[in-house]
Amino acid sequence: MPASSPQKPHTLALLFCVVLCGAMIGPATPGSAAAPRSAPAPQPVKAWFDARSVCIFPLAAGSLPKSRDELGSSLADGYQHALRVPDSGKLVQIHGESYPALDSLRIDLSDSSMRTGIKSEKIKPNNKPLSRVGVGNFDLVGSPLLCNDAKLNLHVHVADAQLDLEHDRGGKPIMLLADGKDASLQFDATCEDLQQILLTDLRAAASPYGLDIVSTTLHLTADSDHSVSVDLHLLTKFAMIPAGMTFKAHVDIDDQMNARLTGLSCDGDQVLGPLIVGLLRPGLAKYEGKSRPLLSFPSPAMRLRTVQIKVDDSVHLTAAFGS
Repeated sequence: MPASSPQKPHTLALLFCVVLCGAMIGPATPGSAAAPRSAPAPQPVKAWFDARSVCIFPLAAGSLPKSRDELGSSLADGYQHALRVPDSGKLVQIHGESYPALDSLRIDLSDSSMRTGIKSEKIKPNNKPLSRVGVGNFDLVGSPLLCNDAKLNLHVHVADAQLDLEHDRGGKPIMLLADGKDASLQFDATCEDLQQILLTDLRAAASPYGLDIVSTTLHLTADSDHSVSVDLHLLTKFAMIPAGMTFKAHVDIDDQMNARLTGLSCDGDQVLGPLIVGLLRPGLAKYEGKSRPLLSFPSPAMRLRTVQIKVDDSVHLTAAFGS
């Protein structure tokens, strides 16, 4: 995606897969033999994921919108650069005449396609709004949102939303969900579609290292609304030599919305698999028992309240958040 686009919305639904993949490729940090003279200042615990994908919305290049019509046009233009949009006329729907206080704002990404194969620049908001728009009911919808042949269903609803208009740290215009009451997220995708998306993402990540991801086989089991087991097999080739790797992990989410990883393992098959997993295991081991907040938001006013995960032939993710 272009740099002006937000992160891909499917990231939230693949939380367990991405955590697992991050663990398997992350190198262990070597310890220092000498103790520091003074303890470093405590740093905030970094969450496994941030919610940029559902809280930051691209705007057209240039000046920030100053009216209802300018806001609609700017959002439509921003998303047309970020996605392949079938009908730009239906992309943004706004009701309410008293700008910047609007009755409703709906961004409908249905049947839009993500631009794959293009590395997206991470958007870093300043949290220094130049103006703010209040919306009684804000909705972000993708039914479906397309990623190659995979279909994802996404719906974010926020009551009493406060949307900040600002420039990110790179100077790009964005709209940021800064506050809201009774916000909810619903996500559904078949396991087959998630497997296809994971294959696409892993191929893009592995390509610079000369590694070809041939196939992925993903099995997910929801032991409860807050507990998921992951079994992922990768078939890869390095210089035409096959390497198979199986990664397993268990994710538990507590009532404070912290996610803990346990049962991490990796085993190899094919010619190079056993050798490669031997190199990966030290990096994987440092995540065993690791607990972090599941999700962080670009606005300090927002927090995750609840999350539920169900798995059958599809993955169903629901979450509640807000101030």
